[in-house]
Amino acid sequence: MNTELAPRPRNEDRRLVAVKRTGVIDGNQNSNFSVFCDIAKELTDFDYVAFSLFDENFQCKISTTNNTDNSKSLRDEFNVCSYVLLSAEPTLIHDLSKHDRWMNHPKIKSGEAEYLGYAGFPVINKDNYALGSFCLLNAEAKSLTGRQIELINGLTDRIAHQLDIQTEQKEATSETCRQVVKIFATVAKSDSLNSLRAFLTICSGNNISDKDYDVLQNLNLVSRDDKQGVYITNPGIQLQQKMKLQTRVMKRNILTSDSTSTFLDDLLGDL
Repeated sequence: MNTELAPRPRNEDRRLVAVKRTGVIDGNQNSNFSVFCDIAKELTDFDYVAFSLFDENFQCKISTTNNTDNSKSLRDEFNVCSYVLLSAEPTLIHDLSKHDRWMNHPKIKSGEAEYLGYAGFPVINKDNYALGSFCLLNAEAKSLTGRQIELINGLTDRIAHQLDIQTEQKEATSETCRQVVKIFATVAKSDSLNSLRAFLTICSGNNISDKDYDVLQNLNLVSRDDKQGVYITNPGIQLQQKMKLQTRVMKRNILTSDSTSTFLDDLLGDL
């Protein structure tokens, strides 16, 4: 029997780019998302919960309630979760064996199906791409209550938000590293990663070896005397500033109960 592919979202090409930007598939990030699966299981008493992302060909499980299932399933016509990507609304099926489409699933027809109750929620990022699914399955036919649907929708939104934050942080960190390397090479006139490593080491307040000292001293970034020992020179300090490696002075505010929330928001923004 020839098996066809599951239908793809209309924005599949752009959706795939967004999925790859996350860097989560094959990234061993079960621990970052397992709490969402565990909470959903407790809220609904469904037997199994899985968060998955979808690449070109596979449903890639990122985290599940058994914490060991990181399998990949082909996005074919019998992959139920693939169809969750096609709608912004959850796919809720009380009994797969009585559903017009899924009653003909090979495992349903053969009696091998582990689960009959199904609820699938699309994980949609801030750019409106369905990156994956948050799916709940139960051995017996089962439906979510209205309140449970609301709560699981909230958890799904939090998963999408975490993906957005992780993606932004990864890209910001990569860009910062790129800029640091570029500035160091331009200002210090050195493209040696060992020189950069040594400079970052002393900038972080740690000791450097005599060999590293000689390298940085030749670049006029450090010096040494009897009182201070090894210290960063003025050119080194200026390079620190250009690389944005100097610490910022935190604001000192007097807190009142009314201002605490605003202060914490500002503080987190500074960090």
